[in-house]
Amino acid sequence: MRKGTYICILTAVFAAVLFCVPVLGAEGLDPCELFSQSDAEALFKEPVSPGVLRDSVTPAGKSCRYSFKKNGSVFGISVRVCTTAEIAAEGIYASAEDVFVRQVSARTSHEEASKTFQEVGVPGGEAFWSGTDLWVLKGDVLFLVTVHAPLEGVFKDMDEMDTALEKKDLDMSRHAAGVILGRLQ
Repeated sequence: MRKGTYICILTAVFAAVLFCVPVLGAEGLDPCELFSQSDAEALFKEPVSPGVLRDSVTPAGKSCRYSFKKNGSVFGISVRVCTTAEIAAEGIYASAEDVFVRQVSARTSHEEASKTFQEVGVPGGEAFWSGTDLWVLKGDVLFLVTVHAPLEGVFKDMDEMDTALEKKDLDMSRHAAGVILGRLQ
């Protein structure tokens, strides 16, 4: 009887570790765990929807989206996480670093894309801002953060408003990237 109980307990512990604890070296990471619903609510200071998890392609990985409505519009954050294993299995790029390097090259060599490209410092990773999303590379993990935040205020023209909105989205994206990088340690 004791041997059977010991085996049941050992099996339960193994299952809990296998299915409940995210393994950072695993093929796929869950972006909804790397940036949770409570993280999104703290970022926006608003209640947000539960995360919507989806598979993504080119580069392969998974994305998680949190959203909320305010003043008749929808706002939120999307976090896309791609590992070298997922990217290589897709067969288009060799690794997370390969995707990142090619994106930097394409965006800095193209006249229009280079206007919105900005190298961004994030502790613990390499990053750039594309004008709409933050691309971050840490080892074998590439993740993209896209924020669509509400913006309040009065602006003299659309250019001033667009600049203010991009700055806010970048600042919030950098904050989210810091949370994610802390969990990838």
